[in-house]
Amino acid sequence: MTSNSTAPAGHHGELFRLTALELGRAIEAGHADPREVTEEFLERAGLMDPDNRVYVRLLERRARAEAEAASGRAQRGLRRHALDGVPLSWKDLFDVAGEATAAGSLALKSRIPAQDAEVLARATRMGSIALGKTAMTELAFSGLGINPKFGTPANPHDARIERVPGGSSAGAGVSVAMGLAPAAIGTDTGGSVRIPAAWNGLVGLKTTAGRLPLTGTVPLSPTFDTVGPIARDVEDASALLALLEGREARALHPADLSRATFWLPQGGVVWESVEPPIRSALDNAIRRLIRAGARIVEHPLPALDEIHALAWDPKASRLVAEAYAQWGGMLAANESLIYRPVFERVMAGEKLMAGDLVRADLKRKEIAARYLAATAGADAVILPAVAIAPPPIAELQDGGEAYGRANRLALRNTTIGNQLGLCAISLPCGQDDRGLPIGLMLQGAPWTEERLLSLALAVERLLK
Repeated sequence: MTSNSTAPAGHHGELFRLTALELGRAIEAGHADPREVTEEFLERAGLMDPDNRVYVRLLERRARAEAEAASGRAQRGLRRHALDGVPLSWKDLFDVAGEATAAGSLALKSRIPAQDAEVLARATRMGSIALGKTAMTELAFSGLGINPKFGTPANPHDARIERVPGGSSAGAGVSVAMGLAPAAIGTDTGGSVRIPAAWNGLVGLKTTAGRLPLTGTVPLSPTFDTVGPIARDVEDASALLALLEGREARALHPADLSRATFWLPQGGVVWESVEPPIRSALDNAIRRLIRAGARIVEHPLPALDEIHALAWDPKASRLVAEAYAQWGGMLAANESLIYRPVFERVMAGEKLMAGDLVRADLKRKEIAARYLAATAGADAVILPAVAIAPPPIAELQDGGEAYGRANRLALRNTTIGNQLGLCAISLPCGQDDRGLPIGLMLQGAPWTEERLLSLALAVERLLK
């Protein structure tokens, strides 16, 4: 679902069509009240998600109290942020004080934190409203979004076949695509913000590791875990980043594409098994960039293949090692409660050796240094966000070989950014012949989110 700026702000029943910033502007102008906005989203969630496959839990009491406070601030001209009074959905691995935070695992269903995650606390101080906690892959360990234990939210872009939503921030992406939240907060360890964004026709921002705090966030791999927004457009993503940092949103201006240089890697693993409609959509986007005056450097980028091989080396995965260190004991004690594909991936960490992991760490740093040196003259590297369209849930739910292959293809291109320590963004780039969304990914150097967002805004406007 895309934003509809022509929806009359303040007309009850139509507020869900607005972007997060449009809602904020409507509240600022007195055309909408945070209480009315919040009630509309709570009502839609109740009607459209009756079996709680998108939201594992709505936070009605909290949301209404926060909306009441936001309404008072708006009436007195004391709004704290462009998104003050705007409701957001939160992935069910962000601690919410007094509410079960299970990270999609039955083994954690009685885990009730005493205080909010740091990013939620910041967003709340800036005036945003916590609408509910969204469904996710168990322990955030899959790019598909399947969770038979809690329920898998179906991708809303196919009315006939229930397809995967993208993971691990599965309910996050679907909550925005279905108009059950104007924007969502997720996490990205190997693609968990960008994959659901790409498969739901949304914008997903993967921040640089360390840019946003992980305090109060259920961990998978602290080395690679990052917090990031899923939104309807790039301007919302930028405002959400500011919100999560506890600062006011600054106006975002599009980069001048006639002065931009994009690296388009030739050949290599990132183009293997890419479905023809996705390749075609990327080709079309590149042609439009060239017509806009952008410089496209088509050249091999061997570091991508090297980091891919390292990331998926079963003897050298820091991600798997950290997942096992965090959760191996719990999984072993609760095996019958755990989704089998997640159990197997985590428990593979038992066999990993410290020497192999340290060698892999050194190799990763060396590859990242070469990648950054090679791409220093480019504003961004362009890749297909995901190589395949979202497959049917039924074909993969039982795990096994089909699940493993689809999961790897879903995660393959996005994982590169996490392993190299980059920031990255997925943008909508058309649809295939079944109406399934396609994502284009821009990768930027670490800590250059503002530059990446400015570039992404220009590309978004060009592609629209």
